[in-house]
Amino acid sequence: MKKAFTLFEIMITMILISLLYYFAINSFTNKTVKKTDTITLTNLKEMLLKYTFNNKIEIKCIEDDYSCFVFIDNVLQNEKIAPLFKEKPIIYEYNQELTRIEYKDLELEQLDRYNVIFEYSCGVDKKCSNAIVETPEKVYIYDDLYAKPKIIEFISDIDDYFDNLKREVKDAF
Repeated sequence: MKKAFTLFEIMITMILISLLYYFAINSFTNKTVKKTDTITLTNLKEMLLKYTFNNKIEIKCIEDDYSCFVFIDNVLQNEKIAPLFKEKPIIYEYNQELTRIEYKDLELEQLDRYNVIFEYSCGVDKKCSNAIVETPEKVYIYDDLYAKPKIIEFISDIDDYFDNLKREVKDAF
């Protein structure tokens, strides 16, 4: 006498295979999402605004290993962010004169003192810092009007950038 599977047994088997498939695909996609959720100079504003905060979120990068600390409402968070820089950047005020910005040292409760090379902050109104960041590879222009920074190749192109902005404003009227 041949034994065959009943319809009920086949359905249970299909459900179990579907669940295994679902969990396998889900765990794979979650790993790929986490890899893309790293903070970079290009997505800095967008990623910081994903955090929950009441007044201000701030990131401070230090010279030692170029890693960064996150402060939410002036409270240091436990996580340290991977370095945004490979070398020490040059940070300028957001203007055509390229006035360099120097930051105050960061002193933590453990009596650690760090030389800050970059700071960026966003308020609860989603208004963020304006600055020009020069790295060996590119120049990032953080203008609060845009979600992502404008990127130019060389710091010498900054005059053209601001001239284009002035021209856009004149053309609007």
